[in-house]
Amino acid sequence: MTAERVYGDAGPGLGGSILSVRDLHAYVGQSHILQGVSFATRPAQVTAILGRNGVGKTSTLRSVLGLMNHTGVIEFDGRQISSLETHEIIRLGLAYVPEDRDVFHGLTVAENLRLAERRGLAPDYDRVFELFPELRNRRGQRAGTMSGGQQQMLSLARALLHDNRLMLVDEPTKGLAPRLVSEFVATLEQITAHTSVLLVEQNLAVARRLADHVIVLSEGRVVLDGAAEDVLADDSSIRRLLGVAADHEEG
Repeated sequence: MTAERVYGDAGPGLGGSILSVRDLHAYVGQSHILQGVSFATRPAQVTAILGRNGVGKTSTLRSVLGLMNHTGVIEFDGRQISSLETHEIIRLGLAYVPEDRDVFHGLTVAENLRLAERRGLAPDYDRVFELFPELRNRRGQRAGTMSGGQQQMLSLARALLHDNRLMLVDEPTKGLAPRLVSEFVATLEQITAHTSVLLVEQNLAVARRLADHVIVLSEGRVVLDGAAEDVLADDSSIRRLLGVAADHEEG
């Protein structure tokens, strides 16, 4: 299967891209999860990866970070990173906010944040507590006793302790109440004003509000790639590939 449609000035190898992925294949055991994924993300933009469950969205992020067995070419800021270890990739200026938060439940908020500090770099706690003032008041609370929304705050806060050139954010609004979704989107808008973001998101309303560029995956391949306003306006393709209408609002 080849890409069904590319909208406008889009596609892999785009000049000035901060992240370029070409012919990415990823595997879990004998399962061929990603089958030749290619795309590029531009600086100071939000690129959203959309698709049904199981099509390879999270696997794409994990492959970029070296957390999955993969082949292909991955370049960050013009540097080939496919062969680097995850900690080496992170040090280049990438941050990861994983699906389902992945905070350390037995540790306090302060301890979770301390573990995210990078050697030789001064953490910006002022920025973190300005974005998430509730975390300042819960520094001594164990993360496992907090609500899902509070844990998501902590997960994002860990990634924001240091300046990053690119943030990989995996379904930040998953499982949150509508009120919290709105609050998180507002926070993400502040973050994305200064940092490039590669975002996996199931909520089309969130993608519409945040994304400059959209990639749609189906069966491990890129099938739509282009400006968000163009891709999300293609209601027939969105309905078929995601199972919902492009104007469907969640949360």
